[in-house]
Amino acid sequence: MATVLVVDDEPVIRSLVTEVLQGEGHLVFSAGCGTQALSLFRSHSEIDLLISDIAMPEMDGPALAKRLRAERPGLPVLLMSGSCQNGQVNSRFEFLSKPFSITELLTRVRRLAERRHAA
Repeated sequence: MATVLVVDDEPVIRSLVTEVLQGEGHLVFSAGCGTQALSLFRSHSEIDLLISDIAMPEMDGPALAKRLRAERPGLPVLLMSGSCQNGQVNSRFEFLSKPFSITELLTRVRRLAERRHAA
């Protein structure tokens, strides 16, 4: 199982993703903004996957992902958005379009977690 940091400024989405992942046995930390996410990431070295919304106030998902990868190269990142297309996201990050199915979310998380543990 993975230890996941979920970041989304929409409480309903953040809660849904957190509950789904916890239901599958993942350890999940959640944050409503980039600043809170940075703090959680730095205080929990066991985090091995970031799932973040792209469009957030203060610090967007790609900026957060770049900062976290600067501290931990190779960190798997899954960015989510309902307002942009995959082509608009840096190819170094996985992309999940909102709305998404629970199956699609879990498949992506499983694939990223396996890739992280194989590295």
